[in-house]
Amino acid sequence: MKPLWALAAACCIFAPLVANKRPDGGQLKPVILVTCKIRPVNKLKLVSALAVAQIYAKWNFTSAPFPEHWYCFKESCCWHQVWMNLDWFAPFQKSCWLSLVKLYRNSSSHTYNSIEGVTTGVGNGTENIRFVDKDPLLHNDTYVYDQIIDALVAAGYTENDNLIAFPFDWRIGPDAYFNPGGYFELFQSTIESAFVRSGSKKILIVGESMGNALTNLFLNQFVDQPWKDKYIDAWISMSGIYAGAGIPLYSTVTLNTYSLPSIVGKETITSALRTFGGIVWLFPDPGYWGDYVFMSTPAGNYTAKDVPSVLQKANLTVSLEMYNAVVAPERYSVRAAPNVTVYCWHGTDVPTRNYFEYDNDSFQNDPTTVYNVSGDGSVPLGSLEVCKNWTAAQSYPVYYKSLPNVTHQGILHEATVIDDIVALATTQT
Repeated sequence: MKPLWALAAACCIFAPLVANKRPDGGQLKPVILVTCKIRPVNKLKLVSALAVAQIYAKWNFTSAPFPEHWYCFKESCCWHQVWMNLDWFAPFQKSCWLSLVKLYRNSSSHTYNSIEGVTTGVGNGTENIRFVDKDPLLHNDTYVYDQIIDALVAAGYTENDNLIAFPFDWRIGPDAYFNPGGYFELFQSTIESAFVRSGSKKILIVGESMGNALTNLFLNQFVDQPWKDKYIDAWISMSGIYAGAGIPLYSTVTLNTYSLPSIVGKETITSALRTFGGIVWLFPDPGYWGDYVFMSTPAGNYTAKDVPSVLQKANLTVSLEMYNAVVAPERYSVRAAPNVTVYCWHGTDVPTRNYFEYDNDSFQNDPTTVYNVSGDGSVPLGSLEVCKNWTAAQSYPVYYKSLPNVTHQGILHEATVIDDIVALATTQT
């Protein structure tokens, strides 16, 4: 079997890999899943997507009052899940939650830090990437890799053995991935470890959503071609966001609940999002969209190149600083071909918000009109299908497939997709 690696959002601990056998006696190749999926044959790695990883926090403010909120607990006895756990959005809890999840970027060190006294981390293991919220009552609305994991286990994989989760903190910007001890060093070392422990079987990477952006940046900017040829079998990209989208921009600029229940509160969730470099990284890519209009007011139209002006008029100085750090530089673009075998799958023909019309230049109030385009409900088609361009840009094969009426998250429970992942993971190459 390929080792399966699950990449979820945030830090993680990796269980030792053991080379398992397929039912017919053949060895599974290692598989690494990027964003939320797994496949057995060689080692398999699962990489989580935007807002998918379960984020935990612990805190200690015994030497000083809890920032701004006297009624919040000054010290935690243990780790508490802060993303996603709706218990935090009860009255008087929202402001406590906000202090725990907000980040502060250090432009000199390219780090994203919690307020002093707070430590955050990501839930490790495949059990933490099955659902975003552990509450069984919310599983239908917060599912991630549960059905994919079950299918891979049925095909011979063992959770946290040769089917492994790799969570990453989706809040931080891509500039931090390159830091010593950052996610890219961790990604590389876990792939190499899986390769060695599986008896030199190449790795299959499976990703979903933002996990694919992380994977492509890693393959283009952090490792060289001999390394990829040695360690990577193939990469399955599901719902990849390769040129940004209008919704992350709208969700940062305008007070909204980011598709979360109204109990969360517009001010609370938007205040948090505005500190996340990972959200800003998903703004429309100015090198791709050209003159396409994402926002408009009576004063004029705003394309991807005009996003800095939008952020200035909305008085979002922190978001503008992060934009200039992680979007304006071409270094963090993920449109380039990865030079590995790619299976690129995504939904289409689902109405997707991508153009927002406002009645004034503050952008604070709800848009007067929202225009949909074809996409998967979260990412517009233009961004999803960037991978089609890789066919002419690399010698390695690119297998492209669009799925009508399949949503951004729904692809994770699409029966044909799950069957294809299992087939690829259990097929010797």
